[in-house]
Amino acid sequence: MFLSKPSVVIPETAVDNATVLTRVRESFRGPDSDWEPVCQGVQYVLARCNTQVRYIDPDPTLSPGEFASRAATACLFENGVEASEVDLLVYGGIARENFEPATAAEVAGRLGATPLHAFDVTCACAGLVEAIHVVAGYFALHPELKTALVCAGELWRDHVTYDLQTLDDVATYAAGLTLGNAAAAFLVTRESLAAGGARLLGFRHKTLAEHYGLCSAPVDGPFFSRSKELFALAVHVPGEVARLLTDAGWAAQDVDHYVFHQPSQAILERVFDGIGARPEACVHTHSLYGNSASTSWAVALNHRLKHGTVNNGDKLVIASAASGFTVVCASAVWES
Repeated sequence: MFLSKPSVVIPETAVDNATVLTRVRESFRGPDSDWEPVCQGVQYVLARCNTQVRYIDPDPTLSPGEFASRAATACLFENGVEASEVDLLVYGGIARENFEPATAAEVAGRLGATPLHAFDVTCACAGLVEAIHVVAGYFALHPELKTALVCAGELWRDHVTYDLQTLDDVATYAAGLTLGNAAAAFLVTRESLAAGGARLLGFRHKTLAEHYGLCSAPVDGPFFSRSKELFALAVHVPGEVARLLTDAGWAAQDVDHYVFHQPSQAILERVFDGIGARPEACVHTHSLYGNSASTSWAVALNHRLKHGTVNNGDKLVIASAASGFTVVCASAVWES
């Protein structure tokens, strides 16, 4: 099974930390003497994560489905595939406008991909990786399916709050200030694609459900994350990646590219150190794009392909940790 190069759409509007801090200040209702601790707390979070800029689409009418369809359209074009050739379309993003229909149906309708299987996979920031995992299962059970498209369009809008009045608010909501928008799409096929991509070898998934309450994006409220407690769970990621490497017959230092979800550079450095990865194999893009949720590892892979060197035969590990608490990872070999 093969995974195409990612097609990624980043909004044009860049939002820096100074702008974010100004929005928090404008929302602050306490006395000036209480502002300084809140300001310092926000600055600490942004510095700890190495957040510098994120990209936000200003169009309030843009739906996650339309956003994802832009990346999907580019993916089909870049691989010379017609929408009519898509047998299976899976939307793996967090952002969605409706409980029904599936956002995947909107994307398929916008592409003109019909008839086909279309549905959503919801797994927080791990959703896009898990969507690829689900496609692998469908391919194993349905030999008639030849071409799948996996996509996500992460838009946050009112789910990010700047209304931070106390240090407890900072601890609960400041992680949302690192979030940015991005859409991403991949093709998954049984045969290799002319434009190149990765041959998928295996997957791992683990959910430690007792931690489900640490992070949430409510349907009608702001995103919150008890980041200190949630990030402490990153200690579980190296072990899961180690099991994936054992399945593939690889050592940690054999891997040429670790392409992970990007919630914080500091957290990733700790995880990569725990894995025993070579520093040059680790992709860091949080400072460039912020945390774009389920699409952030696709953004990281796209950045490595455009600004680094990915050679034929290179080994990749893709992974995302997410609220839940869930870890999903995949091994692959690049074929160009």
